[in-house]
Amino acid sequence: MARKTPQNPPRTTEQPTLDRRRFLEGMALGAGAIGMLGLGQRVYAQQGGPAPQGVPVMPPPLPPLKEAQPPQLVDLKGKTAYITASSDGIGLGIARACSNAGMKVVIGYRNPDRLKRALPLFKEGNAGVLPIKHDVTDREGWKSLLAEINAKFGNLHLLVNNAGVKTMRKASEAPFEEWDNAVAVNFTGIYNGVFTVLPHMLEHGEGSHIVTTSSMSGVLPGAQAGVYTATKIAAVGLMEALRIELERTNVGTSAYCPGLVNTQNDPNYVPQPMPDGRTRPQSPGMDPLRAGELVLEGVRNNDLFILTHPEFKDGMQERFDAFMASVPEGEVTPGRLAAASRVTHADIYPRETAHRRARPNKV
Repeated sequence: MARKTPQNPPRTTEQPTLDRRRFLEGMALGAGAIGMLGLGQRVYAQQGGPAPQGVPVMPPPLPPLKEAQPPQLVDLKGKTAYITASSDGIGLGIARACSNAGMKVVIGYRNPDRLKRALPLFKEGNAGVLPIKHDVTDREGWKSLLAEINAKFGNLHLLVNNAGVKTMRKASEAPFEEWDNAVAVNFTGIYNGVFTVLPHMLEHGEGSHIVTTSSMSGVLPGAQAGVYTATKIAAVGLMEALRIELERTNVGTSAYCPGLVNTQNDPNYVPQPMPDGRTRPQSPGMDPLRAGELVLEGVRNNDLFILTHPEFKDGMQERFDAFMASVPEGEVTPGRLAAASRVTHADIYPRETAHRRARPNKV
């Protein structure tokens, strides 16, 4: 009887040892878990063996862009904007700025009393204002909201993820319930909107933009707001990642990181007493309408970062300096350098720097 040829003959190249292969497999699968799906394949190729089944092959990298993604929403007149949590505060300021620019505005609200105070602030004769009661944590609610917007105003062009809860508590002291609520609103609520609205924007192809309201706490951690800071840093990261993913489309993204903004829209508002009986001082923050106008300026210019409070500049520089001072000296292999370059796609940052330096930047 003829001897059967083995289906998997031994390779002539040297095979990794068992321990080494387990190490490489763990590295490949771990990379896949955070989006570095092709790194595992390259590691195996460099070691002379195929990657295990199930590890996806990363497509070849696209050639780098020479310039930043051009603005997608320059002429706002007649376009439609939806701003979550826009019956007061920053959201209302953005909604009013959109309306003043000739946009059809959808106001997301939870509190009817705040909505009642907000509506008279919109000028008669503007393109249109549509209030919709909406909870950003409700994924099915996002679907019905988009359908209602389409029926009333047509395509949606600007999504502003503005809803958020501010939890002024140390991360070491916040209970699970407070953490869960902050993450659900401040981060998952943003993703719910992006996941629902982005396919619609890409499909209609008329040019769109997504803004997420983070905070200066998303850039500079606060001493008494650890949970809040964590969610706001995550929001900035999501907008940066989306800029990378969408830079060859006609959908722009921005992370809006404001400092102090006045949050009461009622001119007759009387500050409530603080827990210790003292009168709460009037906020020295920026006017919400002015904040909204600066956000729209960022949208028109397709700015990746919309920063409106220059008083934080020194702190930002100190944080960046601390990062750079922490980078170790040492040799970097070509393989590591190539992998890091492909994964981080850091060329969005020099392009953004050149884009911003090409025009005046004043508040």
